[in-house]
Amino acid sequence: MQTIITQGFTLEQFIEAMRPVIRHELTQLQPVAGSQQPAPDEPLTVKEAAKLLNVCVATLHEWKRRGLLTYRKVGGRVYLNRAQVLAAGVQQQRTAKPSRAKAQPPT
Repeated sequence: MQTIITQGFTLEQFIEAMRPVIRHELTQLQPVAGSQQPAPDEPLTVKEAAKLLNVCVATLHEWKRRGLLTYRKVGGRVYLNRAQVLAAGVQQQRTAKPSRAKAQPPT
């Protein structure tokens, strides 16, 4: 790797000099295979949905039971709609619980 000496440049001058190089490199980038955004109606398994929302599987089953999520069964597997899962995750945000700090004994 070569070393570039930037002595005599201000930060603003350096940024202006690098802009065309960065633009050129960005235009040369090709999309990475599989990096496209998933469709909002993409079916998710319960495990995938739980991982997406960072909740446990039991939480999603409870949301299904309460009617917050509709689901489809295909061959014994349960699939959830991605957009509904994300919407339910926003509606059912966790609340911060106070810590269980030990009470200080009276002195």
